[in-house]
Amino acid sequence: MHPDTRRIIAVEAHRRRTGHCPGMIHALGTGETFAIEPACHGFTDLETGSKIRIDANLILLPTTTIELRLHQDVSFSASDLVSGEIITGRAGGGSSVTLYDHDDYYQYAVVNEHGI
Repeated sequence: MHPDTRRIIAVEAHRRRTGHCPGMIHALGTGETFAIEPACHGFTDLETGSKIRIDANLILLPTTTIELRLHQDVSFSASDLVSGEIITGRAGGGSSVTLYDHDDYYQYAVVNEHGI
């Protein structure tokens, strides 16, 4: 899955678990920090300029749609409805989100939050 898509999934998984949209998210594997601009029904990923809309369990990106399912524990799964790619992860409401691809994992730290 594309790194931008993974980051967007991490932001939304955190937002759904905590009720707070990150203002910044840090990719621990690459050392990069990305700014996020919260909105009422989604957010803008300022790195790409993409306006992300949220509709129920769907993350609507300009190029694809991701179905995000939260599970009863801290785990979640996300499916790209265009490419068919699936990623899983863990977001328990703390300050980190971990995503698991078929052969690797990606960790993100939430730098700050907004109550949207």
